[in-house]
Amino acid sequence: MRAGDLLSLSTRMFRTRPTRTWLTVLGISVGISAVLFLVSLGYGLQNVILNKIVFSQALLSLSVSPGNEILALDQSMIEEFVNIPNVTNVEPLASSVGQISLDNINGTVELRGVNAGFFDFAGVSAVAGNLYTSEESGQVVVSEAILKLFDVTDPATALGKELGLKIFVPVKIEGQNSVEIIDVVEKFKIKGVVKDSQDSYVYLSLADLSKHIKIEKYDGAQVKVNQSKNLEAVKSVVLDKGFQVQSLSETIEQANKIFQVVQIVLGLFGAVALVVSSIGMFNTMTVTLLERTNEIGIMRALGASKGNLKSLFLAESIVIGFLGGVMGILIGIGGGTLFNWVINSMASRFGGAKTSLFAYPNWFLLGIIIISIVIGFLSGVFPARKASNMNPLEALRYK
Repeated sequence: MRAGDLLSLSTRMFRTRPTRTWLTVLGISVGISAVLFLVSLGYGLQNVILNKIVFSQALLSLSVSPGNEILALDQSMIEEFVNIPNVTNVEPLASSVGQISLDNINGTVELRGVNAGFFDFAGVSAVAGNLYTSEESGQVVVSEAILKLFDVTDPATALGKELGLKIFVPVKIEGQNSVEIIDVVEKFKIKGVVKDSQDSYVYLSLADLSKHIKIEKYDGAQVKVNQSKNLEAVKSVVLDKGFQVQSLSETIEQANKIFQVVQIVLGLFGAVALVVSSIGMFNTMTVTLLERTNEIGIMRALGASKGNLKSLFLAESIVIGFLGGVMGILIGIGGGTLFNWVINSMASRFGGAKTSLFAYPNWFLLGIIIISIVIGFLSGVFPARKASNMNPLEALRYK
């Protein structure tokens, strides 16, 4: 049987039994769309979360902090970190308690002295304005929590405003712990705002902070490694020195594992609908076999071989499965787009940010098509074998 004849015969049911055939295709597409909708939601949520924390520089950085109060993270130790093989740069963090004033309102905050390179290594980005550069001084970056402290609702309105600054330095006077208050004369302009509504802190350059207090040791550092394959080796060296080490790449790896489980669970829920629709397709192909028993006898009498009949039924089921997969993808993407539009509309109404909750990797869409074809093939195996094994005489007498 020629391929053109096989294709013509296998699509004949769309003309002879259009309603039943399209309902079968729709049943398969509903199952496919359920799988696509749920799994793509899992991929979308994964992208939304990871895109907020993934930076190429941050993935190659180690966050280092002293393991105890005895171990000092001073400049000499920073230089030791720099000399570790495969380490390209180290950016320290010095912190202190201070008080800032904005529009005649005062608030106690944490002051974080860092160079501009620290932001890339730590994965810090601005939600409003920009981060200061290494050439700038007198600029600060504040957290969203600080804006709440001063009753500022729109971060953009805070940009360019000047902050007054006081630094609290712990000192000992006659053996007693005390605090020296350093009133900084110069004003600092807010250049950017970072997304953190929980902790109140201000980033200012290490150079600006060191003008007013003596920095003898640091509270942490970001150690930049040249390649991801060298992260573990550098981490081991730093751990051997007694410091605590955290890696964003480990966090990403754990998050990916969690989302893999989430995607599998969501896929299983969608698979339930797919199994139900597959049973419906199998039932349709079985009914078709019974209806065409007499036709099968005629085809055998005219010289059709068992292989021809088997190919015909398999082709019909594969066509139905393929069309079900295509329609399922269209329905799934359409449903995801509509759902995403509703969520973003609600987010905009309540002042939230718009985002895309669904992701459709090309390999996943291709996999959906392959799965639908396989389902069609499996649904047609039994009817195809049954048709090819029919006795021609019995088939001709069947009514």
